[in-house]
Amino acid sequence: MRILLVEDDALIGSGLQQGLQGEGFAVDWAQDGNAAALALRTTSYGLVLLDLGLPKQDGLTLLTRLRERDDDTSVIIVTARDAVPDRVAGLDCGLLRQRTGGR
Repeated sequence: MRILLVEDDALIGSGLQQGLQGEGFAVDWAQDGNAAALALRTTSYGLVLLDLGLPKQDGLTLLTRLRERDDDTSVIIVTARDAVPDRVAGLDCGLLRQRTGGR
């Protein structure tokens, strides 16, 4: 499976990439939201591991745009944000298609 890792912290990103590759996954690593958006437009992924606090385009915006174009790629949000409003916002962005009449 090809995974897109979207993480701006070099230490965390490097560790996750190495660990996932060690388990046999193909991993592309984007370090900002714009790079991730480009990767998602040009490559098919089985999973996106998405940080929220990204430079150039935040993770929730990226997820919203992904769902707006009916891309149903699985996304796991990996973030230090743990407040209830942050969790609800992440779920809402991931479910955007249901609210707007998508598949």
